[in-house]
Amino acid sequence: MLGTAMTAPPRSASGDAAGGAVPRTVEGPDSIPFRGRTAIRLVPDLGIASVFEPSRRWRDEGPGERLLLVRPAVGRLQVTLGGRSVACCSRDALLVAASRGAVFDALGVDRIDLLAIERDRLTGPLAALETGLVRRIGRDHPGLQTLTVYGASLLRGLIPVGSAGIADLVRAHLAELLAFTVREPAPVTVSPGLSRRDLRIQALKAEVEQRLGRPDLSLEAVAQAQQISSRQVQAMFQAEGETFSGFVLGRRLDRAMQRLTDIEDARPVSAIAFDVGFGDLSYFNRTFRKRFGLTPSDVRRSGRAAE
Repeated sequence: MLGTAMTAPPRSASGDAAGGAVPRTVEGPDSIPFRGRTAIRLVPDLGIASVFEPSRRWRDEGPGERLLLVRPAVGRLQVTLGGRSVACCSRDALLVAASRGAVFDALGVDRIDLLAIERDRLTGPLAALETGLVRRIGRDHPGLQTLTVYGASLLRGLIPVGSAGIADLVRAHLAELLAFTVREPAPVTVSPGLSRRDLRIQALKAEVEQRLGRPDLSLEAVAQAQQISSRQVQAMFQAEGETFSGFVLGRRLDRAMQRLTDIEDARPVSAIAFDVGFGDLSYFNRTFRKRFGLTPSDVRRSGRAAE
């Protein structure tokens, strides 16, 4: 499964691994989950794919029952099954134990990464899941994070799958990682194996989360609260491949998306924008549309229409 860390699908790989599997680009909504424009998957299929430009609504009408783990790169994804709806936002995931008949609604989603396993091939804790189970898994879950990196490496051809035996091992590894994720639903936030730097960046991000709704959130305020210099804060975020301001903006936009699609939150768009920390409504509208491809008002109307 899971993100290829690319904004566009790569070209199809040339040549087939003898008895193994290679990345391929697939086109045409009739052959792609979520009726996407394009998808990257391994051929023969090992159950992982990245789907680009998925449709706004998709119903899984596959011939057999399968377990699905799906993850939007950005935006909001909701699944409705058996009268129950569960949603997640950017880089979180949804686990659907038996997806046939499930309806997925996507808002501002440009890519969905997925892992699919046929129900009759499940073993251990995965086989024990009730068919009606739908669960949200947070982006910080260590199992989901490992699946993300492993799946991305496979889909980019960084891990060669050169024989049928290796393909079987890959399937088993994916299932074992998912089983770990199911067994350990709570994120592991502190571990003896974490370095001091890892613990520090976790503390910085937690500090941001606590202050996210405050318009006076700043690099200097977070640095002072954590008793380090502003330059150290910037360096730690840069080591993660992002900036402090970019992280804050992304988290505020994700939180706004969650609240705009919450059917119990009837507040106006402007109130939600201010509540998540934006002091300038025009800036909020502009950055929201740039991230999700929809205006906040579009999202609010789409959410109400899907009720």
